[in-house]
Amino acid sequence: MAQSAFVQHGFEACGQVVDPALCKQLLTEVEATRDFNALFLSEDEFRSGPKRRGTNPRPGRNLLGKMECDFIFSNEFFGERMRAVLGPAWRVLDHKFVVGVPDSWLPDWVQADTYGLGVANLGSYIRPEYRDMTYFHGIDFHQDIIDFKTRSCDFVTVYLYLDDTSADASPLHVVPDSHDQGVSMFPHTIETTGMNATYEGDTGKRGDYRIELLTGPAGSLYFWHPAILHGTMPHRESTPRISVRILAEKNDQRVLDCEIDRLNASIDGPLALIETRGDMDDAGRALVRGNTINAL
Repeated sequence: MAQSAFVQHGFEACGQVVDPALCKQLLTEVEATRDFNALFLSEDEFRSGPKRRGTNPRPGRNLLGKMECDFIFSNEFFGERMRAVLGPAWRVLDHKFVVGVPDSWLPDWVQADTYGLGVANLGSYIRPEYRDMTYFHGIDFHQDIIDFKTRSCDFVTVYLYLDDTSADASPLHVVPDSHDQGVSMFPHTIETTGMNATYEGDTGKRGDYRIELLTGPAGSLYFWHPAILHGTMPHRESTPRISVRILAEKNDQRVLDCEIDRLNASIDGPLALIETRGDMDDAGRALVRGNTINAL
């Protein structure tokens, strides 16, 4: 039996499998929910009581959970692939909109505050009433295990472009096969030359990989293993990139004949971490700066 791209490479580009007209309709509905010219706190408001944690979407504060988006979750291809990858008990663990914020939208003081950060999550700077989406301005190469201390690699990240995404619209940069060393603490030891990367995991092994730039039309769907390195550059276009990110989990402790179990069995490295981040303190303040992906 031929192995899927996911089993072979830890990453799968599915193509335009979701109705692009419905994607763009959802995008239009999202854009109507707020004044995107008034997203940010003033500097005085932020400095008076910076909130560096707890600013991402959550139950009760998640715009995607309030929108009509059944066309995504009932998509036949999506359901079939998740059953094959995660097994019959699979379920959605999390889902939200993610917004690539254009360079030109960031106030100068926010630009200065976030310069060189590995994870430029802008939630701390966004007005509280608008924190029902995740806003970012470039994220260095990372693994999605970063948000899950002690959790095993029993889930995948699914990403859907709601609009046509060009090279200037902070498209995803994904490193297929980089799961082969297992999970490691962020920030990662990675060197790049053009679209080639050399990565050293926590076990001390080094590997050479090719970076893949994910550009594509509305309705393009991708998914990857939680140990796959990926990130985005800052957003150069004048309009934001608003996409859907879904985490789908196996939801079963047993070893099954599903793709993620076969893939995990092939990994020569750890599948869970006690600590996932070494770039910030307990209050969420940055301890280190530096961003590999921005040098591409």
